[in-house]
Amino acid sequence: MKTSTIASHYVRAALAGALAQGHDAETILRQAGIGLEILHEPKARVYPDKMAKLLRILVNLLQDEFLGHDYKPSKPGSFETLCQLILPCSTLGEALEMGTRFYRLFDLGIHTQFEQTEFDGALVVNQHHECLNKHHYLTEYQLVLWHRLCCWLTGKRIPIKMAEFSYARPNHAGEYQLFFYGEHKFNQPRTLLRFRKSDLDLPIIRSRQDLPELMQEAPYVFLVKPNNTASINAQIRRILEVSSELEMPDFESVAYQLNTSTQTLRRRLKEEDTSFQAIKDQVRRDLAICHLSENKYSINDIALKVGFTEPSTFHRAFKKWTGVTPGDYRAGEIQETCKAE
Repeated sequence: MKTSTIASHYVRAALAGALAQGHDAETILRQAGIGLEILHEPKARVYPDKMAKLLRILVNLLQDEFLGHDYKPSKPGSFETLCQLILPCSTLGEALEMGTRFYRLFDLGIHTQFEQTEFDGALVVNQHHECLNKHHYLTEYQLVLWHRLCCWLTGKRIPIKMAEFSYARPNHAGEYQLFFYGEHKFNQPRTLLRFRKSDLDLPIIRSRQDLPELMQEAPYVFLVKPNNTASINAQIRRILEVSSELEMPDFESVAYQLNTSTQTLRRRLKEEDTSFQAIKDQVRRDLAICHLSENKYSINDIALKVGFTEPSTFHRAFKKWTGVTPGDYRAGEIQETCKAE
């Protein structure tokens, strides 16, 4: 199955810099093969590959790796130069210290700073000048980018001890489980990701020979592809996806497969600010979107495949998830595919 779909919020937020410079959203979206309903339907979803294509289009159009969100552009090639600089570092902590100092050489509105104590370390986002940063997109962009880079450099799934945000819980906070898995706190003094000291001591296993392969997709793949983590959310998703062609297992069965008690599983889900039903609905939604996009099955067959015995119930659920009916979603996908071709 394809990876999790991405909320339309991130498409509209990514476009904000281009729109502020007078570019046409519809033209850009058509180039990326994304339907125009994304502009006005808050529940619409897109695939990571289309989001990645959109980001590449925006970087080339604006000549700015920060997509026009900072008050000065970060020229294409900056990220690759960063990687060249930090790859010879011995440990992750050393790489983060050097990498964040590299970006501080540029007069940008938003910088990420690395702080380390004897107990842990943190990537802290600081804003020095007024910039677009609409709906905190550039802040989230920086945090996701640095965290994914940490995972790539060490070849490990670096856990986030805590994600703290200086702003109130946003409407799209439900998507944070894809990018900032674990516990989230809002209305905090600073915005940061906190890491374990032991992870900061991990060795850098990548070399400059690995960089060309990374640059074929990065940094955009970091920003659109949910991290394959060991979080309980990800573990449950994998179980449900594997059994999706059959009847999805219930909560007790999933707890058994994870070799844990139902009580412990509920506690861990609460710690990650989610629920079994929410994860199950997300898997059903993404499966349905996948099948509708491929156009191999009828809508009634898709309803059965994602666990609905009544097509009418599936229609209502899908519209609740995405804001459109299954038929309208399929028609829009076919239309945009034809235009892209």
